[in-house]
Amino acid sequence: MSAGTAQADGPPKTGGRVDAIDCARGVALIGMALYHLSWDLADFQLVPPMLPFSPPMRLFSHAVACTFLALVGVSLALAQRNRLNLPAFLRRLAIVAAAAALVTVGSLIFAPGEGIWFGILHCIVAASVLALPFIEAPAFASLLVGAAAIVIPFFVHSPLFDPPALLWIGLGKALPNTLDWYPLLPWAGVVLIGLGLSLLPGVLGRIASPKRWRASSGPARAVCFAGRHSLAFYLGHQLILFPLVWTAAASGLFPPVPPPNPDYGAFLAACERACVAGGRTADDCETSCRCVADVVERSGEAERLGADALDARRKAELKQMAEACMAR
Repeated sequence: MSAGTAQADGPPKTGGRVDAIDCARGVALIGMALYHLSWDLADFQLVPPMLPFSPPMRLFSHAVACTFLALVGVSLALAQRNRLNLPAFLRRLAIVAAAAALVTVGSLIFAPGEGIWFGILHCIVAASVLALPFIEAPAFASLLVGAAAIVIPFFVHSPLFDPPALLWIGLGKALPNTLDWYPLLPWAGVVLIGLGLSLLPGVLGRIASPKRWRASSGPARAVCFAGRHSLAFYLGHQLILFPLVWTAAASGLFPPVPPPNPDYGAFLAACERACVAGGRTADDCETSCRCVADVVERSGEAERLGADALDARRKAELKQMAEACMAR
């Protein structure tokens, strides 16, 4: 029997786990771990600090999240394929909600300024509740609402949704300072799309068919095992990755990667335009704006000038120094 394609020994079963779903979830877990590893490596300056924010890595993280959330929808359809089992649904929901609360508490302990209030686990809980009425509805209903949930945030943004009590919906203009952010919209739409696709005629029958693919090789079974215990993997993977990266950094075998020199071109151009518009000469504006850039660079805060990255006292100091440059 060839690895990865052979059927398990014994008669085929219609119930039980679906290895293809478990393996897909396991592959997504590996992708998640790799993305989080890039954060750890950047924190210890073993890779360029902006690597986790680079477009390829952001695209990769979104692909992993989409896979996770779509599989939530598929799993909902599989678990309730005979009839809606509300006690089982609520039991699983309570487990994920407890894990989400644990993530929030842990983030507030280890990163109090970047607490996780609505990360991917929180989104899974809310999206599962939202998907509940669609489990026994026609597939097109879930697909239509899911598509709308994905599209709406691209067109609707209002400060009315900026208060913390509403920000989790995903229609506000503000962005929270958090380590993990998956607002209900658009991400719940991915869960609904996964559910809707599973409810299309014949899909669940094929997924749960007695002749379905079964993992037989060692690597495939290992990936399926991780996918079968995805919550434990999610909660525990950083307990392994972080000490390994810390050990590698402390060993001195891997020299730290220096941060890149900031590019002030866009800032200088905008500063000089505003300065000239205020009535000063171009030469004076060029000198003053260059002075402001030098002040920021000497402060060592060039990489941390986001709205919430500096405390109020440090912001006031930098503002005072910049005003001194402009007053020359």
